[in-house]
Amino acid sequence: MKEPFVSKILKYALYFIFISGVLMTIALPRILKWHIYMAVFYDSYIINPGYRTFLMVFLYTVAIPSLWIVLEMILMLRSVPKGPFIMRNVRALNRIGVIFLFLAAAFFGKCLLYITILTFLCGVLFIVGGLFAFTLAALIRQAVVFREENDLTI
Repeated sequence: MKEPFVSKILKYALYFIFISGVLMTIALPRILKWHIYMAVFYDSYIINPGYRTFLMVFLYTVAIPSLWIVLEMILMLRSVPKGPFIMRNVRALNRIGVIFLFLAAAFFGKCLLYITILTFLCGVLFIVGGLFAFTLAALIRQAVVFREENDLTI
């Protein structure tokens, strides 16, 4: 089966996101030293001198699992030409769901220390994403079962 054009676009977009995410994660300490960044969060820097350290720990805590999600999606898209209804994709979606819930916990944990409406909304969005990933995993698992039953009857 030929890979659909939309799948190719998504795959290359995910490659770009993954590579740029890795580069941004590596450059994170330098990015947090920029004066432009400090001007945006100037009040937080003055009120709490440990804010930069907290922000760096938080961003590393959410960046690495986020990159893992992108990597899982890249690996899932590789199965499209051969047939996406395989158990490896079910396990990948379950892992993505767990990672989304971990990210939601991290964002709600950040809300306990530095609450912003955007942080709270990101936490809610990650919960919805995790539930969606678990639902999609159950649907694909059912498709795998149907496909295996169909292959046995032929």
